[in-house]
Amino acid sequence: MTVTNTTSQEWTHIEIWVNRLYRLTVPSIPAGQQFQAPLSIFIEAYGHRFDFGRQQIKDLRLSAKNSSGEPVDIRMEFRGSGLAGLAGVGVFKEKEGKE
Repeated sequence: MTVTNTTSQEWTHIEIWVNRLYRLTVPSIPAGQQFQAPLSIFIEAYGHRFDFGRQQIKDLRLSAKNSSGEPVDIRMEFRGSGLAGLAGVGVFKEKEGKE
């Protein structure tokens, strides 16, 4: 997973949630920088890790504070299930000018 802070402010006290169950905490992501982590390091309350080979991502959320102390809340919307849910997102975006 890659998180990109496209803002002009550092994010701190970051929590990233997968399916509202698996969590990863990150101390900070500086302005304009990226954070990358494998999905296998997301852990739920009982110590179980997210298993990308057996589980589907249905909900993805990020909460943090910006350098002004204001909350940053981001939720990725999935339009469908399976790979269809990623249509139009990231590398799955349709290329401009494609016929």
